[in-house]
Amino acid sequence: MKMYLTNMVSYLSYLKKFCKSTPLPEKVSHKSEFHVILSLDLCRKHGGAGRERKTGAIEEGSSAMAMIEDYRSALRAGQRAYRACVARGQSPYLAVLDDILNGVNIVAQEPLGLVDIPAESIVGTKTSGRHTAFAANFMPLLEEDTEFAVKWSNLCEAHLEEGIHTPIIAYEYLNKFYVQEGNKRVSVLKYYEAVTIPGTVTRLVPARNDTLENKIYYEFLDFYKLSKINNVRFSRLGGYAKLQTLVCKAASEVWSDDDRLNFSALYTMFSQQFYALGGSALGLTPGDALLVYLSVYRYSDACQSTPSQVRENLAKLWDEIKILTEPHAVELSLEPKPGSEPLLNKLNIFSKPSQLKVVFLHEYNAKNSAWVRGHEKGIEALKKAFPDRLVITNRENVSPEVDAEQIMEEVAHDNADVVFTTSIRMRPACLKVAAQHPKTRFLNCCLNAPHPLVRTYYPRTYEANYLLGMLAGILNLTDRVGYVAANPVYGVPAAVNAFARGLRTVRPNSHILLRWACLQEPGKPLDFSDCPDIELFYACSPFEPTGSAREYGLCRRMPDGSIQPVALPVWKWEVFYIGIIRSIFEGTWDSGSSGKAINYWWGFRSDAERLDYYETLPKGTQQLLDLLEKNLAANEFPIFPAGIFAQGHIPKAPTADTYTPKELMEMDWLGECVEGSLPRYDQLDVRTLGLLEINGLSSLKETTL
Repeated sequence: MKMYLTNMVSYLSYLKKFCKSTPLPEKVSHKSEFHVILSLDLCRKHGGAGRERKTGAIEEGSSAMAMIEDYRSALRAGQRAYRACVARGQSPYLAVLDDILNGVNIVAQEPLGLVDIPAESIVGTKTSGRHTAFAANFMPLLEEDTEFAVKWSNLCEAHLEEGIHTPIIAYEYLNKFYVQEGNKRVSVLKYYEAVTIPGTVTRLVPARNDTLENKIYYEFLDFYKLSKINNVRFSRLGGYAKLQTLVCKAASEVWSDDDRLNFSALYTMFSQQFYALGGSALGLTPGDALLVYLSVYRYSDACQSTPSQVRENLAKLWDEIKILTEPHAVELSLEPKPGSEPLLNKLNIFSKPSQLKVVFLHEYNAKNSAWVRGHEKGIEALKKAFPDRLVITNRENVSPEVDAEQIMEEVAHDNADVVFTTSIRMRPACLKVAAQHPKTRFLNCCLNAPHPLVRTYYPRTYEANYLLGMLAGILNLTDRVGYVAANPVYGVPAAVNAFARGLRTVRPNSHILLRWACLQEPGKPLDFSDCPDIELFYACSPFEPTGSAREYGLCRRMPDGSIQPVALPVWKWEVFYIGIIRSIFEGTWDSGSSGKAINYWWGFRSDAERLDYYETLPKGTQQLLDLLEKNLAANEFPIFPAGIFAQGHIPKAPTADTYTPKELMEMDWLGECVEGSLPRYDQLDVRTLGLLEINGLSSLKETTL
């Protein structure tokens, strides 16, 4: 009985073939279907179902002729697989583990006991004996008049009569399984499309190395200790830790038997829908797609969904999933494009709306947050730019975790045309609601989001920081300047390094002392009062929840300890809002964006940022900064030329003569004149941990999750 309870999924296809006389209810969740299948199979095991199969479903299918016909069918499948492998220049036979392990350092052998092995993960044999009797898909290759064919057919008959009960013996290496005993059993069960096959397994653990496959495997080992789930694969790092979170488990929480049962049922059904929609052509695993799916639809809801519901929802997210396969999936819009509109839009006046309902959602409020006040100025400018053409709704104090999703659902149901969300923490809610309301355009104020459903907008902060670094070098009396960074998200390392580049332009021997405002225990004061040689510092605070005096931009610490602003970067949100809304009115919103994740990343050239100075600067200094700002806007000199070095004097060469915008956006290293480092995952405060999940640097997440 225990083996049946742990091997339920194996019989799904089997029952579909031989139990058509017992149809399942049409409207039932996949979880309920799973238990119905279990009940039917247990009934067969203990209630004489073999006799019914003989006389009903397969009508004396145990006859020799019927078994030979099954063998012929399996042989044809093997021959097709053989020819396909030869055409691709691959070995047409089963992989041999002994050959694969030649030269591999195995550091541990772990007996796993009796395991339900995913049939698709059984890829070869332990030794080379008889491996040429099978094609790479485990279907037979020997002719039907051989002793091998007779044994295969007899095993097929035994399976149909009473099932195959003897577990195979196999080795697991890199989460793939190689059979030592039971190759024909695997062949027969794969022929009948078994999902899992019971086997006694020994795990072979290789030494750690720097290959992607090895790193993913070690992440799997940690996940397996908690879940005992072995059928989920990912093609990139961080997948197993993210799955643990998405199924509502704490980082070190062990799964129960019910947890495994529910997830296995969901994953089996999800994989079927993934492949039914053409997932095999994407070069992704069902696990990769499942992470996208569960980022939008709650795990508890997914577990109660029917196959048709999952397929419908998955189809809505197909562009989100396909984008995982594209190396240039994120399209950076570096400035507004006022050029000619598409011809079809000129001919079709109905593609141009005459009025738009626009909604703005803020996490904080204008009274207490300079961030929100900046966006409010942009909204006022937007109203003036399109008088009588916009119906604007402004919502403050929207909690990303509590009510953001509900509010977005409400405004989408109210036929909002555009929804701007000014907090990066609202991006997950945007993605969930955008999948359900494709007619509403959703935008989130952040950088480098690979989601076609949700566009993003953000200023090129590194440009302004370069000029602030130059100004710090001009005004400072020592060779050390402080820098407080907000969070380790995309764009921040480039901003820090640009500030350092500007500083060293005028003070070649200077250094930056970097501190972070996102640590659980800062340890050191963020005004650098413990450093007598640091008078000027860059303070970065993304919001002001308490309404205290703003410490943001280049600051000077006075002898009495007070902080005075020197210069402030100003993000001109009206440029974004007016430019984006204008593209909708002109019918160019969708121009050239099919299947792409659009990120608006505008800077000086677009007039999307400027510097405000609070100290009276010498006329020559002011003229120099103004000139450099114009040069940056005209792309007349690079902030990051070739030949620069990261900490440790490690050369950082761009792919071309200068760094591309994508390389700048994804920069995850610090220049050699920066004292300090990127924070560790365990140092971050709770709020920043949430940000890291949404928009944190990939390299930081991969080394800490």
